[in-house]
Amino acid sequence: MKKKMLLGFMVLCLLVTALLEGITMNWFSFGADADAYQLYVNNKSIGQTGYYINNTPYLPVSLIGTYAKNPGITVDQAGQKLVINLSAQNIMMADDTTTNFVKTYAGNVYIPLRKIQDALYFPLNTTEQFFKLSYSISGKTIRMRAYSGSDKIARVNQSNVKAVTSLVNGGGNSIDLANHETVYITGETDNYYKITTENDVNAYVLKDFVTISEIDLSKLDFYAPKKTKYKRGTEKLSVAWDYVATVTPSCPASKYKGLDVLSPTWFDLITNGDGSVENNGDKGYTDDAHARGYMVWATITNNMSTKGSTAFTTKTFNNSGLLNKSVAQYIFYSCLYDADGINIDYEDVSDSDAAGLVAFTALMRNYTERQGLVLSIDTLIPRPWTIEYDRSALAKYVDYLVVMTYDEHYAGSPAAGSIASLPWVEEAIQATLKEVPASKLLMGVPLYTRIWTVDSTGKIVSNPAANMPAVRSTIASKKLTPVWLDKEKQYYVEYPNGTDTSKIWIEDSRSISNRLNLVSKYNLAGAACWQFSQSEEKVWDVFYGMLKQKKSMSEYQLPY
Repeated sequence: MKKKMLLGFMVLCLLVTALLEGITMNWFSFGADADAYQLYVNNKSIGQTGYYINNTPYLPVSLIGTYAKNPGITVDQAGQKLVINLSAQNIMMADDTTTNFVKTYAGNVYIPLRKIQDALYFPLNTTEQFFKLSYSISGKTIRMRAYSGSDKIARVNQSNVKAVTSLVNGGGNSIDLANHETVYITGETDNYYKITTENDVNAYVLKDFVTISEIDLSKLDFYAPKKTKYKRGTEKLSVAWDYVATVTPSCPASKYKGLDVLSPTWFDLITNGDGSVENNGDKGYTDDAHARGYMVWATITNNMSTKGSTAFTTKTFNNSGLLNKSVAQYIFYSCLYDADGINIDYEDVSDSDAAGLVAFTALMRNYTERQGLVLSIDTLIPRPWTIEYDRSALAKYVDYLVVMTYDEHYAGSPAAGSIASLPWVEEAIQATLKEVPASKLLMGVPLYTRIWTVDSTGKIVSNPAANMPAVRSTIASKKLTPVWLDKEKQYYVEYPNGTDTSKIWIEDSRSISNRLNLVSKYNLAGAACWQFSQSEEKVWDVFYGMLKQKKSMSEYQLPY
C-alpha cells in the first residue's frame, strides 16, 4: 500500500493521541464554573447575563431578534449554530471582485454556538458587525452599544494605550484602552481625538493611537478591509500548527521569541457536502495572538481523515460550483476571524488531481492576494507516490510551501524507527529544492515522537505518539539514560516492557537544533512545526537562537 493511503489513519492516530495528551476539549459545553457577566445596552442593564471565556464574550441566543437584530440570521438549535445567508447580507470585502465572489458563491455560512449551563450562547466578537453592536468588557459587565451612522467609529491600533480625561491641569485621570477596542470620536484638537468609550467615559487620546473607520458600519453587515500583508525580509520564519478538534485551545499565554505564526486547524471541507466548510474558528484566539505579537494563519483542510475525502476532493476540483463555494467560504471565514494568512493542508489527494490542486491553489491566491493574506501550502516529501503535489507549479501561487519532513516512520510503518532522522530530512530538502525556491520553502519539524513497543521478533505491538513532556517524564520515571545516535542526530532509549521492548527516538532541543541547521545551510525561509501543544517550552529558545540570532547549533549539543 502506498504511504499516502495511510495518511488518514496516521492523522486520526495523531488526533486521538492529542486528546489523550491533554489538549483542552470543551465540546462547546461549559458548566457552573463559567463566570457570569451582567449585560448592558447603551449603558442600561437589560437584566440578563452573558459569559466571557478565552477572550470571547458569549450572549444568550434569546437576545437575537431583540437587542441583536439581523433578519438574515437564524438560530439552528439542533445544529447549535447560527446560519447566515451571505447573499442576503450587505457585505464589503477588500474590493468589488472579492465582494461579488463571496456574495455569489459562499451561500450559507455558520457560526458555532456554545452550550453553557444547558443554554445556547453566541460569540459577540464574531457577530458584532452583523448585529451592529460594538462592545467592551468592564469588571463583570459586558457593555454594548448599537452602531449609529452619526458616529465616527475608531479602533485602538496598538497595545498599552492610555487616554486622559482632561488636557489641562495635568491631564486628569488616566484610563487604559485595549488593543482593537472600539471608541467613538466626538471632537478633536491638533494632536488628540476626544472620544467616548463604550463605558460612556469621555477622554482624550493621541491621534496616532486610533484608526478611524472610513466606512459607515451602520449600513454594512460585514466589512473586511485589505490587510497589510506580511513580507519576510532576511529573517527566518517560524510557524507552529495548533490542533483544533471542535473548540480552539487557549492562545499561548506569552510571546515566544522563537515563534512567529500560529496556524490553528480551523476550516475543513465537509466531505460529501455541497462545498460548505466546517467552521471551528475563534475570534478571541486571534485577538489574543495579535495582542501577544503572533500572526495567525488559518489552516484549511479537505478533511483527509474522513472516509470518502479523496473522492470528494476529486469531485470538488471538477465541479465549479463546489470549488467556488469552498473557496468563497475559506476566504470569508479567514476574514471573519481576522486571520493574517491561510495555510492549505490538502492531503490524501488522488494522483490524477495534481492539476486540480494547482488550479484550486491559484483560485485561492487570487482572493488571498486581494485581501492581503499570506498563502502557504503543505506537501509531502518528493517520492514516486506523492505526484499529486506539482511542487514547481504550486510554488508559483503561494508565498510559502511546507515540506512535511516527518513521519519517516509513521503509525502504519512495518518497522520501528525515527520520526525524522537527519539524513532522511536533508535528502527530502534537497529533493524539494529541485522544484521549489529556497526563499519559499519551510521545513517541517516534528515536536512529537512515538513510543515503539516490539515483541521478541521485532514485530510492532504498539506505537502511540508522545509529546516532548511525556517522553521526558517517561525517561525520568524509569531512570533511563539516553544515548546519542550520531547518524540520526537524536537521543535514543529503550527499556523492557513486560516480555516486549519499548523504544524511543527522542525529539528534544538537540535534535531540533541539528534540523534547524539545515534551514541555515540551504538558506530556507524557515520552519513549520507539528504541533504547538506537543512542545516543551525550552525548545522555542532553540528556534529563537538559531532562526533569529543565527547561533551555531554547537550551543545546543547538550546532554539530555
